[in-house]
Amino acid sequence: MAIFKFAAGLISAIGLLKAVQAQQFRNEDLILCDCGIGDNPDHSEWSTSRQLNWYQDITWPSSAYKYPEAPDMAVEIPFKEGWYPWVPAGATATMPNGDVWTAYIEDGTPDGFKAGSAVTTKEGGQILNCWAYRGRPVSAAINKTVNHDAICWSAFVCNRDNHPPPRPADMGSQTSTLTTSSAAPSTTFFSEPPHTVVPTPSNSGRPEPTSAPHKGQLAVYSTVSPRFINWQNSWGAFINNFVWDQTTGNCVGGPIKGQGYTINVECAGVKVDDDTHMTLLLIKALRDVGLKSLWFNQNPVIPGINGTNVTAPSWVVMPETFTLRATDLSTRNVVGYLSYTTKYDGFLSGPCSACETARFNSDFFNPIISAVQGSYPVYNNFTIEAQCSPWMACA
Repeated sequence: MAIFKFAAGLISAIGLLKAVQAQQFRNEDLILCDCGIGDNPDHSEWSTSRQLNWYQDITWPSSAYKYPEAPDMAVEIPFKEGWYPWVPAGATATMPNGDVWTAYIEDGTPDGFKAGSAVTTKEGGQILNCWAYRGRPVSAAINKTVNHDAICWSAFVCNRDNHPPPRPADMGSQTSTLTTSSAAPSTTFFSEPPHTVVPTPSNSGRPEPTSAPHKGQLAVYSTVSPRFINWQNSWGAFINNFVWDQTTGNCVGGPIKGQGYTINVECAGVKVDDDTHMTLLLIKALRDVGLKSLWFNQNPVIPGINGTNVTAPSWVVMPETFTLRATDLSTRNVVGYLSYTTKYDGFLSGPCSACETARFNSDFFNPIISAVQGSYPVYNNFTIEAQCSPWMACA
């Protein structure tokens, strides 16, 4: 009987131990990292360096460009012919201690949204929520064959929280979650208004006809979605999809297939003169806005060791819709139009995205002004106006 009591007590103790172990790392974090261009000698363009970082309890620094403590464990994720691993099919890896993790990710998920789950069989089975959280440097890379100073950047963060990690003020806010006010659309102007035309006598003594008051004025109106998508290629690669016919001025390219979404592009425009086409000017405006504006966040470059720079694999966080419309104010005719719109493969879930009017600054307006200046002298006065549409985007 005493032996039975001892055995029963032992079983109870083992059960208690398992329960304690299951909660041992309640605050654990699994970070899915992007760590640079890989080392396939036949395909140098393949992004073959990714890894999983595991933290018992990560503490994020207050600045986006400071590193957290080194991960407690990390493992490199092998690629199969250069395919990006953070996808719905799942990526599986074994940590140095033998724990097996599999991450199932909807890779086109905008930052700040839940992107999937990470599961493990350890401690009777665990599951973490994974959040799109791109662009923070987190650790050194395991793969150093190409760059000894290679850095890993966060792509997705998995934890037991019901929200993503906080974004510090200097991170460039890739999601629209800041408090905003319902301010009027931001507007900027270029050049002085045309001089008032005064009838002047001709040689015949009769006044010449008065010119149209708005002749030479071009108004450009832009709308931007407050919700973002992740374009997993370079900005130049995206702009190259705006293929247009120089005879009609219309876009002729097909839809752009992203990871989890499809983008449709449209453009049209008139011939300004023998050397200039409005379609081309608007494409240039979009290209330059994407390179400079806070509405478009290119993958970051940070100083490396020994004067080198470390660049993350190409990706751009950008509005899910964008439009430009150019109007000749003397005739009220639209002389140019450009847009791209996003259609998701599945349903979105997550918080609403509100307009951040602070992004409508000189880095947004000046590239547009510089581009449409190419229509001079046909147009010599330019008005640029922009606003979010819609003001708030909800899933």
